[in-house]
Amino acid sequence: MTYDELLETIESYTIRDDAPITSFIRRAETYLRTITKHYLAEKTVLLNVTNGKAELPSDFREIRTITGTRTYKPIAPSHAQIESDEVGYYREGNTLVFVGEVDSQVGFLYHAAFPDLTEDQSNWLFERFPNVYVSAILKEFHRWQTNPEGVSIEDAALKEALAIVAEDDRRGRQTGTIYFGASTWQ
Repeated sequence: MTYDELLETIESYTIRDDAPITSFIRRAETYLRTITKHYLAEKTVLLNVTNGKAELPSDFREIRTITGTRTYKPIAPSHAQIESDEVGYYREGNTLVFVGEVDSQVGFLYHAAFPDLTEDQSNWLFERFPNVYVSAILKEFHRWQTNPEGVSIEDAALKEALAIVAEDDRRGRQTGTIYFGASTWQ
């Protein structure tokens, strides 16, 4: 499905010329960014650490892991319990604060926000799971029309579509050796 096909699909469901579809897309994306996690949204970058702090990327949503020459672990700012080979970290706004002997640069694996569909006309969520967008946008349309039954129907459809995203994520994260009986191939 292309962006234009998405707009045509939504217009065919809504049958309204005055519906602000672009606003519905933006509202839907705001909601979807807070709840959608998937391995396709993961990014790895190097963060420069200055004075024990590093700025988070602008598309940051959630930390997966931090790597360096030491072990990095999340801590509570007021109760930093770390060993000599560990570095603690916590989030302060858009900054990571490190406690301990931190590297000058750390590897940072995180969940990134997907780009706006209205600007880029494509992103991993739309390409892989267009039904998520259709249901989320139609839910916003029914909300705009103050149609509680329509909101309820599209909310159920959206939950089904998001369950498919979650299952795809779970399957995509399965790694490691798969054993089929004997320990050696014959």
